[in-house]
Amino acid sequence: MGIIFALVAIYLIISFFSFFIGAGLQDQNLVNNYDVIENAKTPERIANAGAAVGAMASNYLIAGGVGVAAVILILWSIVMAKRLLRGEKTHFFSYTLMCLFSTFTFSMVIGAITYGLDYTFFHLGGTFGYYANKWLLGLVGTYGMIASNIIILVIWGLLCYKTLSLLYHKAKSTVKSHRRFDGEIETNSQDQGESLVDIVERSRPNALHDSHPAEPQQEGGETGGSPFSIKPKRTRKEKPKAPKAEEETPGKAAVMAGIETAGVTNPNDPTGEYIHYRFPTLELLDNRTMRSDRVDIEEQETNKRRITETLGYYGIQIKNIEVHVGPTVTLFEIVPEDGVKVSKIRGLEDDIALSLAALGIRIIAPMPGRGTIGIEVPNRDPQVVPMRQVLGSKTFQETKARLPMCLGCTVTNEVFVADLAKMPHLLVAGATGKGKSVGLNSIITSLLYKKGPSELKFVLVDPKRVEFSVYADLEKYFFAKPEDEDRAIITQTDKVVKTLNCLVQEMEDRYAILEEVRVRSVEDYNSKWRRELRDERDEHGNKKYPYMPYIVAIIDEFSDMMMTAGKEVETPIIRIAQKARAVGIHMIIATQRPSSQVITGLIKSNFPGRVAFAVAGMTDSRIILDASGAQRLIGRGDMLFQVNGETTRLQCPFVDTPEIVRICDFIREQEDNDRNIDHDHCFYLPEYTGDSEAAGGGGMGDASNLKDRDPLFEEAVRFIVQGDVASTSSLQRRYEIGYNRAGRIMDQMEAAGIVGPATGGKPRKVLLTPMDIDNLFSSADFR
Repeated sequence: MGIIFALVAIYLIISFFSFFIGAGLQDQNLVNNYDVIENAKTPERIANAGAAVGAMASNYLIAGGVGVAAVILILWSIVMAKRLLRGEKTHFFSYTLMCLFSTFTFSMVIGAITYGLDYTFFHLGGTFGYYANKWLLGLVGTYGMIASNIIILVIWGLLCYKTLSLLYHKAKSTVKSHRRFDGEIETNSQDQGESLVDIVERSRPNALHDSHPAEPQQEGGETGGSPFSIKPKRTRKEKPKAPKAEEETPGKAAVMAGIETAGVTNPNDPTGEYIHYRFPTLELLDNRTMRSDRVDIEEQETNKRRITETLGYYGIQIKNIEVHVGPTVTLFEIVPEDGVKVSKIRGLEDDIALSLAALGIRIIAPMPGRGTIGIEVPNRDPQVVPMRQVLGSKTFQETKARLPMCLGCTVTNEVFVADLAKMPHLLVAGATGKGKSVGLNSIITSLLYKKGPSELKFVLVDPKRVEFSVYADLEKYFFAKPEDEDRAIITQTDKVVKTLNCLVQEMEDRYAILEEVRVRSVEDYNSKWRRELRDERDEHGNKKYPYMPYIVAIIDEFSDMMMTAGKEVETPIIRIAQKARAVGIHMIIATQRPSSQVITGLIKSNFPGRVAFAVAGMTDSRIILDASGAQRLIGRGDMLFQVNGETTRLQCPFVDTPEIVRICDFIREQEDNDRNIDHDHCFYLPEYTGDSEAAGGGGMGDASNLKDRDPLFEEAVRFIVQGDVASTSSLQRRYEIGYNRAGRIMDQMEAAGIVGPATGGKPRKVLLTPMDIDNLFSSADFR
């Protein structure tokens, strides 16, 4: 296309130039025949260098059109050719409209200046300029014609000034940036051996990620960011020790919403340990697009008419209906006539759904703070909200939330970001296959795109073993776990209680530190740590006060935890939910079975944030939200978010497993190449030092004392020895007891020499045979 525009420009230049130097007068009689074919048969009669087409185009555009102002069309063709050949955005319609307006403006102005003067065989302003000014002269006189042309010229100048000014400053800044960039390559890469990616990372501003969300963020460029095309895989061949860049393939400069392909660095890392950490880029996510024509006008008008007719059947008149189209549902906001009872409209929910033939509608009567009634109708073609789009939105970039969770788009297509730190705990529930796991992944992804390793740690509980397994590579940067655990992602029920109790101990230790330094929250402590406490040392020369990262504990399949461990799991969760907000520990628990036995009253009262995906019935919806509505959701990420009693309908963003794998690989490569951290170390939770009953494994006692042995001890020993499998979970299933009691019995067996010590996640070794057990129980020493 660029070549075509360039050839058109060259052809017009040749034809117009030939027209001006005399060919136009010679060809005037021929072109008036309006027969290009006949003229083409006798090319020797055509004087114009552009032949028959060039002669007729020149005559119609110049003499019979806009005069010498037709030259602007050549400039337009040159600009289009240049931008297309350079791969720049053409702004075709804007440039075309400006070109046409400029052409007719100068045709009139030149026609007014040369009015009545016969210098050439054609009017310099063209036929349009001549007759337009002739009409103005007869209408408003000479002075009116002059004033009209001046007004038109001023309007043209005002419209063009801002555009030309922006183009000039953009070109000037681009040239300066190229010069500065080239200078850094020549000096720094030769003197210090830096790679191209290192130079770009050091030279560009931090556009998105700021370690201190409460502070105003830097502007990353309103027109798309850096003008350079950066490929992170490029490194200097003569420097094999240069840091390895991520193996992502950006196709262009790829600055989407301020995030570049090389990854935004973390210069404001509070501890300094991860200052070279690079945040994941949007290029790691699939570039899905949302269609703008999700619900056509015909569908909207049909639904509006049917709603009005249905309400009219029951004597309810409507003043006005406004339509807000979302990715999954369309909100019809109605204003009823005065005197209409809201309860009457709310009771017609099923009748309206029948009239619209919809999967299920939801009536919000009244809408909070609006004075209207909302009717949410599912779209015939629900759209997927891409994770890349919501993370690249201005709302997410400029959020000042301490723990921002990008939960999706509202029914008005606005990106919705919630702050987990203010919530401070979240309960997620929904039936199988309705988007619960994708919602948890979107929350984790949002936090990874905003928080560095020094500021955020995860505790992930995954009884299904497959939901969070893709995050296992982030252990060294983003996980917290007990020191004696092999895996950061907890999959076994017997280890959940231990980890939660360790989290309780971390909470208590943090409160002790906050009490010592006399602050009230983790934000105040970290702020004071940056100012005063960073360099304080104890008597051994070690750092006295650590930096406190946020800890987010996410428990999937919470119902399974409650079935197997019951109170032993619920007790530490309640303690954390009640007290941990001030010390930066937050919990997200998810379940697909929202029953009252799983989501107890204590849990509901301490989890003010609720996310409800589609559920089977109204009872489940009331357990989650204390209100109905979730049973009418349509699935595929359609959800209701409630905090502090305010409910919002959202479409959860979609992030696929391959995208998560790319993000984890991007971070894992930094872990492998980062020599500033200990690769055998992650954030260790302290060992629980509370009472033995709550710890889950205490109460071992003296096995030789009858008073310290469990009543089930002898029977359990025989069961373990006969089955030759010694595990706490087998005792739980066999005798239907909790983890604490089963662990205490197992420890008593170990003290008595019946089983061996614990070996991680494997069953203990049985040391005695059934015959040895009979002899042991019959001995007087054992009794």
